[in-house]
Amino acid sequence: MNSKTRKYDGSKRKAQAEARRQHILKCAAQVLGNAQADEFRLEDVASKAGVSVQTILRAFGSKDGLTVATLESVAPDGVNFTAFANIEIDDLEDFVRTVFAAYDKIGDLVMRALAEEHRSPVFQGALDVGRTYHVEWISVVFAPYLARRSPAERDLLFHALMTATDIYIWKILRRDEGLNFDETVATVVFTLKSLIQEK
Repeated sequence: MNSKTRKYDGSKRKAQAEARRQHILKCAAQVLGNAQADEFRLEDVASKAGVSVQTILRAFGSKDGLTVATLESVAPDGVNFTAFANIEIDDLEDFVRTVFAAYDKIGDLVMRALAEEHRSPVFQGALDVGRTYHVEWISVVFAPYLARRSPAERDLLFHALMTATDIYIWKILRRDEGLNFDETVATVVFTLKSLIQEK
């Protein structure tokens, strides 16, 4: 009697696991967005996603792992800040709108991660990637303005530009001061123009 060994095809199982993972991330983003700083619980995510806490832990390892994965999942894809390389003053509004639209999408999750960074290397690693990215696009976007300054002024201008476009500024303007998006953009554009104006 001849019998053929059936090869196990795990592709369907993998696809189901990935679909479940994405569903959990979507639910986690909703729970995180509505929770206070100390109220994010795996039980709430599990209930919303219709899965067990153990399923979440198998997929993400820990609550910290889920939080970081959620942040990465909602981070804007394909934001190309190099499109603004050597920016002209007239294009500053488009640049700020791009940056702060991204912050509107991920800002609350990033602020939560920043608050937890001191206790978890998982948060620190993810946030360090964002910090490196910020340094890179400031260097690229404002290259001509930085290049024309003396070394001492260049360092001051660089850090001023970093500050003006930092996510903490988004938090102050959008959350603490309650400015709408257009008001926030106008404030940051005004700040940037003041910084890069030349004699």
